[in-house]
Amino acid sequence: MKKVKVIIILFFVFNDSFSQDITKNPYLPDSIPIIYYKNHVYLKGKVDGVPGIFVFDSGASNLYLDSTYYHKNNFSYKNKTYGILPGTGTKPQKVIVILDTVNFLFQKNHYKTRIVPVLNSKSILGDISDGIIGWEYFSDKILEINYEKGYLKIHRNVSHVNLSGFTKIKMIQNNKRFFIPLEIQISDTIRIEGIFLLDLGSGNEITINSPLAQKFKFDSIIKNKTKYYIKYGGVGGESSGYSFIADSLLMGDFSFNNVTMDYSSNRTGALSSDDFAGLLGNGILERFDVLIDFKGSYLYLKPNTFYSAKFEFPKLGFIYVDRHKTLGYWIVSGLYENSIAEKSGLKIDDKIISINNIPVSQIKYEEQENLLDPSNLLNLQIMRGEKMIKIELRP
Repeated sequence: MKKVKVIIILFFVFNDSFSQDITKNPYLPDSIPIIYYKNHVYLKGKVDGVPGIFVFDSGASNLYLDSTYYHKNNFSYKNKTYGILPGTGTKPQKVIVILDTVNFLFQKNHYKTRIVPVLNSKSILGDISDGIIGWEYFSDKILEINYEKGYLKIHRNVSHVNLSGFTKIKMIQNNKRFFIPLEIQISDTIRIEGIFLLDLGSGNEITINSPLAQKFKFDSIIKNKTKYYIKYGGVGGESSGYSFIADSLLMGDFSFNNVTMDYSSNRTGALSSDDFAGLLGNGILERFDVLIDFKGSYLYLKPNTFYSAKFEFPKLGFIYVDRHKTLGYWIVSGLYENSIAEKSGLKIDDKIISINNIPVSQIKYEEQENLLDPSNLLNLQIMRGEKMIKIELRP
């Protein structure tokens, strides 16, 4: 194996939310059904004939394979090297990089590419993730995403799309990334403007980078906020910050009030960059039918039925990764400070074996959100080290 160092930029943020079944019939003849699970968009595909499920991440450009998926299927690529893969976390991953041509097929769409990193995506997203597909394949196309009905559609030209009801927003392209100008009223006294990365790899609404938060002294100015720490928060691993409610958000002609947001306290990694203000994630985009014109650098948005829904903080108090297929448990990957989960004694790296006497191996991803409704009493059976313990989370 050649020992040539390759550095690849990838943006990826993890959060929890709504799920949808990929087996539903598509709503349009040429559409591609998707899973929308924990605020991420997944599609089925094949890498050189091997089936898998891949998350779409507009903050990434190329194809990325999960390391477990890669090793399990014994791919026979001969030309490989090592690379350094930074991301939203604080510690870059050292990864294998495939230099041979890799073929990716999803529905009738064929993507041939090289320089394919092999990263540990299951530790971030869970066993559902066999890899990541970025925006490079769609660079000369129009990508339609319908969160509400659960499909993705590829158009060859914007003139082939019915744009009735859509509002066009000019994107800024820089270094293989796309940015959207936003105005955010943090409070009566703080208003910020900046460009935010269009990041479908982020499950949050808005995440503000740490330099901007430091510049405006968020730690002292924002009184009502909740601290969180995530051990497996992105490609770069550990991440921390605060959740809060901003007065308003202005994006093109669209305005939202009382918007849940995060600001990062990372000192390293992508969220410590002062080249851009932060991330625009699926927590906002899911409120629209979305068209992305990568070639023309335009974002088209049309409000859907979720548009006016109230913004809410995550109420569970902890973040978990579903590893039941490969490891036999869910793992607690993050906690919110002073949450019921933390006060009940839950800790990061706790292994959840069952919930309300239901083994996690029997809980389908479509059922997880309803089962984990924080208004319900939750009895967790936990493996911590060599000990089996029980934790009760009262709403």
